[in-house]
Parts: sequence; structure tokens; C-alpha cells
Amino acid sequence: MKTIRNRQEWNLTRWNSSPPGPVSGVLVGPPVFFDITDVRNEHMKGQIGNVDKQRAQDQWVNLCDEIRGLGLSVHELDPQREQVDAVFTANPSLCTSDSDGLPKVIIGRMNHPNRLPESDQHQQVYDQLGLHCDSLPAEIVSWEGNGDSLRDLQRPLLWCGLGPRSQEAGHVAAGQILGLDLAFLELPTADFYHLDTALALLNETTAAFVREAFTEEGLQLLEAAFENLIEVDPQEAKSRLAGNMWCPDGSHVFITSQTPRTCALLTESGFKTIEIDTGEFLKSGGSVFCMRQEIRDAR
Repeated sequence: MKTIRNRQEWNLTRWNSSPPGPVSGVLVGPPVFFDITDVRNEHMKGQIGNVDKQRAQDQWVNLCDEIRGLGLSVHELDPQREQVDAVFTANPSLCTSDSDGLPKVIIGRMNHPNRLPESDQHQQVYDQLGLHCDSLPAEIVSWEGNGDSLRDLQRPLLWCGLGPRSQEAGHVAAGQILGLDLAFLELPTADFYHLDTALALLNETTAAFVREAFTEEGLQLLEAAFENLIEVDPQEAKSRLAGNMWCPDGSHVFITSQTPRTCALLTESGFKTIEIDTGEFLKSGGSVFCMRQEIRDAR
């Protein structure tokens, strides 16, 4: 397993093509009990108790309807009263493809104690779907799944965010389970605490990124890795989490509404944007990517 941290190491590495399997569905968490009860990131400041529950439900239903509109299946967690963050299904697990293109699930380890039970809920659904789940070594304290781990769409590689929510050792363990190399990106900015808030892999050669979320070394690594880089509008990235977009098929991009500059850039690059109002969830620091965990078939 190779680990890559800069442009120089990238340029010395060669891979065989190893794309993941196609996305066939998603795991989602109905926001029945969604709420903001404390402050865990910059976006949550001043938002405690400020969730419009009906509006959140309507926004979530709209997202699920649009996902089904692309022919993808939608699998739901069973809502639990104590699990106010369970709508953000990207974090408690990583459901992806290993180096052979086979479906693989790794159960995460949440940073905040009251989110720990969410991983067990994820495993229950995966068991029902017949997907085998691997666990991290016991010594890993925090590793937040798909929030900080993005499977490259061309190479046998996992992009790994090094920020406040996931230990490097967790990424290493995940790479070993999946048989994938690792590319590390430091996340020094409080607004972009998960990798998925600042980097979106759109197709084999294209990624969207938030410039201020990365170090200069990280930016150089991204420039070396992708033929096409779309820079998310900085104001839309900060106020609307525009970088937290999701492209399940290399063509359609789910993105929060009121992001005209970023949407225009995506359209110019040949993508079809699907704008979703995620305003209630932005208060908690999450948007469309955070609100789904993709499920892939075998390649």
C-alpha cells in the first residue's frame, strides 16, 4: 500500500486502471428526530434548537425523490429518538469498492459519543442487504467513513482527509481492508472539517474543490491528479457548502440550491446540476453528500 502526500510522490506513482463498481443505491436516514443540540463545527454556532422540523422533512423527501428519479434504490435507517444526526449517513460507515471492484463496507467510529450507535444501525441495514462489513482495529478512536474517505473513480486509491474527525491510522486500516493506496490531504480550515465539504470526485478525470480548504501542498497534489479541476465559488462554499456535492453517475451533480456561480461552472464542464434546498441541514454543517451513503454493485 502506497501513501502519497505531495505532487512529487504522485508523479513517481503508476497505477493500473481500477474504477469502482457503479452506484446502484443509497443509504439515507429520515430526519424524524433531526435537531441541533450542541455545537460541533463552525456552521452550528447560533443554531441550537433552530431546526424547522417540517421543512427539514420536506427537503429530505425531495432529495430522496430526485435520487429515485435517476433509477437508484433508496434504503432507509430506522429513526431513533436519541440519534439527532443520523440523517448524515456519509459518516458512520464507508460503503465502496475494493481494488478488485467488489462491494466492501467498513464500519466507522464516530468522533462524538452520541453518534456511536449510528454505526450499529448502518451495519444492520448492510446485513439485510447481504453486504459484508469489516471493522476497524480497536485502537482506532475516530474515523468518520465517507465523510473523510473518497474512492478514486479511476485508480485503486482512497483520498483521505486529515482533519479533526478522522485519524490517519483509521485511513491506513481502511486502505489495508480495501487493498487501496492512500492520498492524504490536510484539512486546516475549521469551516471545512470533513473532506466531503471541500472535495467532490465527479468522474474519472474531474474533481470540484474548495481552494481555501487545503494546504498549498494539497492543492498541488490535486492539480497533479486531475486533468480537470472545478474551483467551487468560495462564498458559496462557505455559506452554502457548495463543495458538498455528489455525482453518482459521472453526469448528474446533486448540489445545494442558491449556488449559481458553482452551478454555472459545472454546467460549462458538461454536468447536469440537480439543485436541492438543504437549508435546514446547512445549519448543522451538512448538505447533499453528507445526507447519503452510496451503495455500489460489483464492477
